[in-house]
Amino acid sequence: MPKYNVLLVDDHPMIIAGFEQALEIIKEHNDELEFSKDSALNCTDAAEKILNEDKKYDLICLDLSLPASEDGKYNSGEDLAKLAKKSQPQAKLLICTMLENNYKVLNVLRRIDPNGFLVKSDTNPDILIAAIESLLRGHTYHSTTVQKMMKKTIEFAHNIDEEDLRILYLISKGILTKNIPDHMDLSLSTIEKRKKQMKFFFDIPNTNDKILVEKAKEKGFL
Repeated sequence: MPKYNVLLVDDHPMIIAGFEQALEIIKEHNDELEFSKDSALNCTDAAEKILNEDKKYDLICLDLSLPASEDGKYNSGEDLAKLAKKSQPQAKLLICTMLENNYKVLNVLRRIDPNGFLVKSDTNPDILIAAIESLLRGHTYHSTTVQKMMKKTIEFAHNIDEEDLRILYLISKGILTKNIPDHMDLSLSTIEKRKKQMKFFFDIPNTNDKILVEKAKEKGFL
């Protein structure tokens, strides 16, 4: 009988209970499966379990927003995911979080590269079951909201090119948008379109350029 060791990490007991219920339903549909479940509500307890050399997990489900560890080494689910990749490399990682910002979703996918990614707002028992079963079969799983975010973000990420960087640089130097065509071989309408796309990419309102420059600096584009 196949037995899977599972670690559930979330600071909301109801979320952990939801995962436990999903595991029970999976087991009911397949008597040949057996699950051993551990859980943690914070980084301290989760790190202790991940670092336990006597326990090898097959699946680790993580929230990204968690109370930091008491020793200050782990401040989020992302830190725990990196720890798990090092200490539990055989484990499949499933992220389930409230994170709903396009840019942040892409960054988490790049930095952690989890096997599965769910946004809590569109998660239900069926999605939890589908995600768990998919990962245990060796596949990846992204919920519908995450798929849409990835599509939008990646599309616009490819548009942050040298001309966009030049526009950002000129704006940061106090050059008004109407005067940027004097410094680049682009029409004013093209510049306005590029600015709008960048604001969409950074997930900020299409208002003044100050926010665009601040966000570009924050994300390392300036």
